[in-house]
Amino acid sequence: MLKKAEDDGSIKGVTICHNAPSVSHLLFADDSLIVFRANGEDAQQLQSLLQVYEQCSGQKINKDKTAVMFSANVREEDKQEVMNALNIPRETANERYLGLPVFIGKSRRKAFEFLKDRIWKRMQGWKEKMLSNAGKEILIKAVAQAIPTYAMGCFEITKDLCDQISAMICRYWWSSQEKEKKLHWIRWEKLMRPKGEGGLGFRDIYTFNLAMLARQGWRHVQNKESLCCSLQAVAKPGMSYSWRSILKGV
Repeated sequence: MLKKAEDDGSIKGVTICHNAPSVSHLLFADDSLIVFRANGEDAQQLQSLLQVYEQCSGQKINKDKTAVMFSANVREEDKQEVMNALNIPRETANERYLGLPVFIGKSRRKAFEFLKDRIWKRMQGWKEKMLSNAGKEILIKAVAQAIPTYAMGCFEITKDLCDQISAMICRYWWSSQEKEKKLHWIRWEKLMRPKGEGGLGFRDIYTFNLAMLARQGWRHVQNKESLCCSLQAVAKPGMSYSWRSILKGV
């Protein structure tokens, strides 16, 4: 129904560049993302389609679990017109979907600050005085440094934030009791070396971030039939942060 409405011109999707196909909807599991122009006419057309779907399928759309996100260029009166036409009570801003931020503003560090908070909260439950060095090493490698892996596969979470996470893990490694500071006898950079070179093999988080992004770039090179591979991405002002992150790894 959405595809037919787009073909008829009732609603219009978006394109991320001149040669890219128009996208009006994306489906993942039981979630649906519908993209259209922020005006009352398109919103009314979409509402009519949703009503027809409800009547034909017997299913009802839960508006309480539905949110709308607007571009920064949309006027406030247009926002209200769209939300009223769709009967959607709330606008999403800084929420996350599948563990990733839905919207990334000018402050990249602030957008991914939740990763640092998640690591800190997890580490608060680890009693240093009850763990051996081997136990602390396993927890750091298997839990603390693994938490941001999913996000780092899609975005560059900034070197500053990576350094802050590393500093936080370093403090935990050298501390003997909760909230107690202890002298750092060896530089963290040396502990990040492989064990064969005298280190402990801790992860360089920012380098790992770039490696994960390079892996995404390698997928585009290998899978030339994919939609993303058909797009010609060149670094320029205003480009999406997702593409900017992938190009950073390449």
